[in-house]
Amino acid sequence: MRRAIFPGIQEGIKSIAGPKRNIRLLKANYIKEFTFLGQGDDPLNINNCFVDLNALQAREDSAIRQAEMDAERIGVGVTSEAQSIFDALSKTLPVRWDKTVIVVMNEVRVTSPYLPESVKGGTAPANERVRKVLELERKRLQSRNTTQ
Repeated sequence: MRRAIFPGIQEGIKSIAGPKRNIRLLKANYIKEFTFLGQGDDPLNINNCFVDLNALQAREDSAIRQAEMDAERIGVGVTSEAQSIFDALSKTLPVRWDKTVIVVMNEVRVTSPYLPESVKGGTAPANERVRKVLELERKRLQSRNTTQ
């Protein structure tokens, strides 16, 4: 009987509940050379290994949701300056992209060229808050560009 060999890296910790390990599998065709350094002090007994498929599926689903949320925060067809402004606004206010328009608090819209005069819609206090954050971020970006 042949046993498949999967090259991998073991990472683990000892806890009260017992040893916990992460195993990272590597594609064998990416390995150019290796040297066997010897058996580790705490070898993994592969006969007692199991994979909790439900936990694995939950981790994958969570990672996919997080990647989708991260992707939605990246503007398509916008300048790096526009993205910097979006990122700065997102630190204090709920924001999202609507094509190239930054929508803040689902009511205030900031259009290109993303100046305080480009802020439209929403209540007067919300509009003023967005203008103020936008002005401060533009000053910060300008000071960063002049020092570089």
